[in-house]
Amino acid sequence: MDCRQTVRYLICLSMLLISSALVAKELRWTHFGLRPLAMGNAYVAVADDYNALFYNPAGLARLEEWDGEFLNPTLEIGKSTVDFINELLELPDGSLEQTSDVLDLFQDQTGKIHHMAAYFTPHLIFKHFGIGIGLSLPFSLVAHSNINIEFEAGLRMVAPISFAMNFLEDRLSVGGSLKVLARGGIDADFTIQTLSALSDSGDDSDDSQSLEDFIEGGSGVGVDVGMLFTPIKTMEPTFGLSITDLGGTPFEKMDVGGTAIGVPEARLPSVNTGFSIKPIKTDRMYVLAALDAHMINQPVHYSHKLNAGLEWGFSKIIKVQTGLKEGYLTAGFQFDVGLLNLRFATYAVDHAPVVGTHDDLAERRYTMQLKLLI
Repeated sequence: MDCRQTVRYLICLSMLLISSALVAKELRWTHFGLRPLAMGNAYVAVADDYNALFYNPAGLARLEEWDGEFLNPTLEIGKSTVDFINELLELPDGSLEQTSDVLDLFQDQTGKIHHMAAYFTPHLIFKHFGIGIGLSLPFSLVAHSNINIEFEAGLRMVAPISFAMNFLEDRLSVGGSLKVLARGGIDADFTIQTLSALSDSGDDSDDSQSLEDFIEGGSGVGVDVGMLFTPIKTMEPTFGLSITDLGGTPFEKMDVGGTAIGVPEARLPSVNTGFSIKPIKTDRMYVLAALDAHMINQPVHYSHKLNAGLEWGFSKIIKVQTGLKEGYLTAGFQFDVGLLNLRFATYAVDHAPVVGTHDDLAERRYTMQLKLLI
């Protein structure tokens, strides 16, 4: 099989697998963490660990001890992808020799969303101060019969430097972050004409195109601010507010090998509020409840904005979480013993404009993180 045939073969798969323009992109206003996701992503008024760097920098003022992690890889996969991989492994040898066989295989994937990702979050935090990097390598796609398609994949990075202080006898905490953002990859609409031009990329014709023509990348500097207010110590009722990408964060053009590439869209500011309370707290055990409303200033349906979470913790060894993220059940645990720290979370993402209106656009995900060093 020559190079041009290989390209056509891959395009046949892409026509069924790449994200359709009818599917809304996942709404991520910050670098999400496993513990927050397991709690339904209700974390703005909690912010008591390194995730404060990304959700609410004011939480750094309330840390009791320092923490550092330099190698904490996270792997994530969607349920539809797991099922599809199992189906591929069960196929007999030689069953995918023809392109028509591949197309038949993917026909039953129409409408199913597939997702895989890797994340890294090295950080070093102290009381009042923290620095970290959130790296994301996501790849999401959906099998769709509409050949007017949208594809997005690549590297996402956010690197905040954060500082916070306490006021009013430690009842009020205020913090801010200066962060560097960077992203690169492919984010473009593909039509049948575009796919045809890609398949002819080996030609010398003026109409031929390559994937390099659709690469975009950029970097920018943004600001986050946050606040926590706990009026009384009994049960620690806490009100939280965070604004990410204050005023919006535009990306500046990048040159790769002397060739100018496209510039990603600017990140919109996101106003997020939350409330948390600890109805049960002893020397070794606690119960934490939280409610959040995210992106309240953005034109997004309210069903995507509301989140609730619950966590039970015993000493510093184990934490168990559950919650509702955009109406879908979440769950997870965190097990920390010395150098062995294991975290797991499962949650759902609904890509429909209104949550619950299209069952095929909701996907269940599983994500696990292993902390290997301090």
